[in-house]
Amino acid sequence: MRELLVLGLLLPAAASAAWQPLLNGRDLTGWTHEGPRATFGFSNGELSTSGAGSQPNWLHTDREYENFRLRFDYKLAQWAEAAVVLRAPRLGRPMQAGISLTLAHDFHNDHTPWVTGAITGAVKPAVLRPVDFEKWHAVRIDLDQDHLKVEIDDAVVQDIHLDQHAEPRYRLRRGFVGFPDLGYKYSIRNVEIEELPSNVKYTDLFDGRTLAGWTLRNEGTWSVNDGAITGANGHGILYSTPVLTDFEFTALVRSHNRVNAGIFLRGSPDLKQHRGFEVQIYSPVDAVFPTGSIYAKQRSNITADYEERWFLMQIRVQGAKCLVRIDGVTVAEYDGLKGPDLAPGRIGLQIHMENASVEFRDLRVRPL
Repeated sequence: MRELLVLGLLLPAAASAAWQPLLNGRDLTGWTHEGPRATFGFSNGELSTSGAGSQPNWLHTDREYENFRLRFDYKLAQWAEAAVVLRAPRLGRPMQAGISLTLAHDFHNDHTPWVTGAITGAVKPAVLRPVDFEKWHAVRIDLDQDHLKVEIDDAVVQDIHLDQHAEPRYRLRRGFVGFPDLGYKYSIRNVEIEELPSNVKYTDLFDGRTLAGWTLRNEGTWSVNDGAITGANGHGILYSTPVLTDFEFTALVRSHNRVNAGIFLRGSPDLKQHRGFEVQIYSPVDAVFPTGSIYAKQRSNITADYEERWFLMQIRVQGAKCLVRIDGVTVAEYDGLKGPDLAPGRIGLQIHMENASVEFRDLRVRPL
């Protein structure tokens, strides 16, 4: 595979100029570490993780990508498990919400969605690779809209359309490229990317610094802290500007002190108009309508308590249907929206409690 790079030097410059290195071989410039323990570092031009931190430690690009070609080499220590994650959110569970490709030792010799080349836990690879470790392997990934093609050592392990698979069809369409620490040592090198034209139109609803473009209905204390919108101590809804009908909305959310909060959809800041319908943020798992519920319409099936930690909330509204995903897992679906819930409206952030707060960051929307 790497011989092709040498051959490329003999071709016109335009043929290879689009490929850009993502690692400089010396330090983590251009990358961000997430998690409590930094376990990634360079040695002899190779990026390795010691495996001493495990999840939620991971390393991701500073930039987000949508459509691209990616290539790199990886080498596993004995018994090791690794992965590359595409279109991932920075927090929550990136391997669930983005597209995670497993790179593992495969000692179990089972052709499942948990072996090398699989979309982790969702789609098994086209072929089962032989067991090995302490050897370099070359990966080539082409991800263009919903088409994913993956080659490992020139063997095709994935060539699918995500929209044709029940679970991956809802994975994010833009996000970071990253490598997680799964508790084992592995190394990567020669990471390069070629961006392809963007097709999905996103609108960032928050500039990360101010509440410009947001309008408050009723009360609540709203502020911006460390790149997040914070709502506290009150009862009100803060609405963004765009008026939308069918869309996908995503945001990272963190709740404090068992706050009662939510996200309103197809609503208005005008007190004389419909405030919209709500997706609930309320962390007690055994509540009547816990986090992820479509309030008063469909209870969420969450089984984990998300209090005091960032999670990704992904909401798809299309016609009479609303689908809610938490950290890449569908927790509620409802297809009975009617009346004013069908009319175009704005997205709103709700605070509905005293002495508690909720944070939102990376808020964006795309039309469907």
